[in-house]
Amino acid sequence: MASLRVGVDVGGTFTDHILLDEKSGVILSYKTPSTPDNPSRSVMNGLRYFKNKSGLNGLKGLWMVAHGTTVNTNAILERSGAKVGLITTRGFRDVLEIGRQTRPHFYKWDVDRPEPLIPRYLRLEVTERVNSVGEIIAPLVEEEVWKCIDVFRSEKVQSVAVCLINSYANPDHENRIASILRDGLPGIYLAISSELSPEFREFERCSTTAVVGYIGPVFHEYVNELQSELQREIDPSPELYIMQSSGGMASAKVEIDKPHLTIESGPAAGVLATVELGNALGLLNMISFDMGGTTAKASLISDGKPAAANMLELGKEATGYYGVRITGLPVRAPSIDLVECSAGGGSIARVDSAGLLKVGPQSAGAVPGPAAYNMGGNEPTVTDANVVLGRISTDFFLGGEMDLDPDLSRRTIEERICSKLGISVESAAQGILDIVNASMVRILRVVSVSRGYDPGDFTLVAHGGAGPLHAGDVAQELGLTQVIIPTNPGLFSAMGLILSNVQTNSTVTRFMKAIPNNLNFIQEALSKEEDSCRKTLDKEGISSTDQIIEKYLDMRYVRQNFELEVPIKGSIDTLNQLEEIVTNFHSIHERTYGHSDSNAIVEIVNVKARGFGLIPKPRPAYLSSGNGDLTGALVGRRPVFFKQTNGWLDCPHYDRVKLFQGDEIQGPAMICQFDSSVVVLPGKKVLVGSLGELLIRAEKEFNND
Repeated sequence: MASLRVGVDVGGTFTDHILLDEKSGVILSYKTPSTPDNPSRSVMNGLRYFKNKSGLNGLKGLWMVAHGTTVNTNAILERSGAKVGLITTRGFRDVLEIGRQTRPHFYKWDVDRPEPLIPRYLRLEVTERVNSVGEIIAPLVEEEVWKCIDVFRSEKVQSVAVCLINSYANPDHENRIASILRDGLPGIYLAISSELSPEFREFERCSTTAVVGYIGPVFHEYVNELQSELQREIDPSPELYIMQSSGGMASAKVEIDKPHLTIESGPAAGVLATVELGNALGLLNMISFDMGGTTAKASLISDGKPAAANMLELGKEATGYYGVRITGLPVRAPSIDLVECSAGGGSIARVDSAGLLKVGPQSAGAVPGPAAYNMGGNEPTVTDANVVLGRISTDFFLGGEMDLDPDLSRRTIEERICSKLGISVESAAQGILDIVNASMVRILRVVSVSRGYDPGDFTLVAHGGAGPLHAGDVAQELGLTQVIIPTNPGLFSAMGLILSNVQTNSTVTRFMKAIPNNLNFIQEALSKEEDSCRKTLDKEGISSTDQIIEKYLDMRYVRQNFELEVPIKGSIDTLNQLEEIVTNFHSIHERTYGHSDSNAIVEIVNVKARGFGLIPKPRPAYLSSGNGDLTGALVGRRPVFFKQTNGWLDCPHYDRVKLFQGDEIQGPAMICQFDSSVVVLPGKKVLVGSLGELLIRAEKEFNND
């Protein structure tokens, strides 16, 4: 019986693999450099490693490959997607260009917005009109669609996006255009707005459709190639699942036509792993902090659930939760509320023309990587700064399989930074870390303070290859008193992939007031969305006993511009239950915006359902208890530079795999492992937990327990 599953997370620098044997509970890991020119190559490199490993029988029992991918994100950031044409309602050709007249800074007019993915000469109009309640007030002129086909054929477009005004209320015209396109351009990739995002707001819906048209052919090619390689090399071929931005998986056969749902694929998996760790430790309020090679990501988990968002923003620096940076390309996709910044181990430091030290957004990536990798990189990076300050052990990096050269890091920082600023190499390296830490503190504030939460009430769970290096500094700056480092922080997102459930989402716009007269309409709309989710879960092969459906309403006060998501606990069978939901909306509005009006009429905008197909979770692996003797784990002492003391301190270095439950380590110290290094600041203390997690707090706080 098949009992093996693998999680594969492709990052900007490394590709992480986690293999789980469901029978024995054994978990194996592998980390390999990413291959940006062909991401599937690094995916298969890890699978070949497991296949050739003794005791795994050539992966004969592998039934699932759960994959987190950056293919779609990279296609947008690198502008390497398909050539797309757009068909829209006459008069709406320039919606993508006009967008929203909002900007990040009120008094700054020169906002640098990304160019639309579809150039104006490929955005064509047809005569038709549907009003906001779905009534056809101008029929579709089909001859104009055929003229569009002639243009697209001559321009050799690879896909066509179709987005008509108010098609969310009545998709008949879009469906007819799609049928004509299939006849006139056989085999063309189609992105139809009413299928992808049947919601109001034409700019966001059109942008989503354009993004799908742009990345769809790229995603199709990647998934099909990866599936072909799995079929060639692994017998029987496992099912390929792709992680969605919402934190749930979907099989490639179901998800391949909705690539926009996977844009925040890998980071979402890290948040799900944080939730599972919190469940095991009895923690409900956490902040997931993921710092990898290219970016840092933050997400807030309250009452055991990650914050959700209904919109992402892409392009240049605008990748993350919609509304934080309002200059990019909006994409309607149910997502974990993640906020990102360009702060990773590979982020490049430089001195600009004004003589200021800057870090990022450019990254050394996997190739050539930081100077310390000795792979041709000649720009100073965050990793190089950590190496120079003694915060990364050259003996433990990737288990010693990859050599680091501290001399190259020092020389690069001296040549590129110190010589221009006239400062010491320690000051330059610490300055680099201060800048990236400030960027990461900002995104941690966004997911907590800006959402109405006190960060002091949350535990910081730091992961990613670089997260444990910086966790102490950012927690101290933000006022977080407790930090947890999971067992395999550098492979944590890959772990999240094999812990995630199958998920599907269904949303439709339905304008109605939340009043007793509309109770039946609300029930009917919710039932329809629930049925849609169940059909998808059935298609995924999930038994009805393993299906869970959650329902939500997007609500707002009448005449407000934006809505808030309100969860429905139980059902809405009575007027009292409807009243409870309205009361809950007032509470959420108060927390989010600082005010509410219990006498105002509340309007429902969108009706939503989320379906979950439960996947068996691995048994927790508990760590053996120790006797408090750390001698066996001590691998030496080396100097480490700490900002807190503005100097070098002689620090013990411990091998994490030789630590036991109950062991305590007093900072300053370094804890080294295969996939990361943990910096324990002066005045902090570490307690090794039952699952191998490291709990870091101030020593006085341990003493007060």
